[in-house]
Amino acid sequence: MVHGDELREQLTDEALVRDIVSDFRTAAIDEATKAMLEFVVKVTEASHSVTRSDIEHLRRFGFSDEALFSMVEVAGFFGYANRIASALGIELDDFLEQRENGESEQ
Repeated sequence: MVHGDELREQLTDEALVRDIVSDFRTAAIDEATKAMLEFVVKVTEASHSVTRSDIEHLRRFGFSDEALFSMVEVAGFFGYANRIASALGIELDDFLEQRENGESEQ
């Protein structure tokens, strides 16, 4: 999973990474990060259900408008990229590995 690999590059505590990937809700991370991840899940699964109270909840943790926009933007981009990959049958892990190795897909 590409996202997990990127997370592992940024975090050196393998047990924490496993916990976050497995279930961030029970991982030993701060409440602001859990709130952010919960929001991103909601944006990903049911963006139409996001309410003003969801936004206000994040603001109470100190997230700025710019941070909120970034959360939605990143979730939207990954959703977009995953839909394209799924529709075209692209295996992103293989595709990205080929790019990293300088290989071209013929």
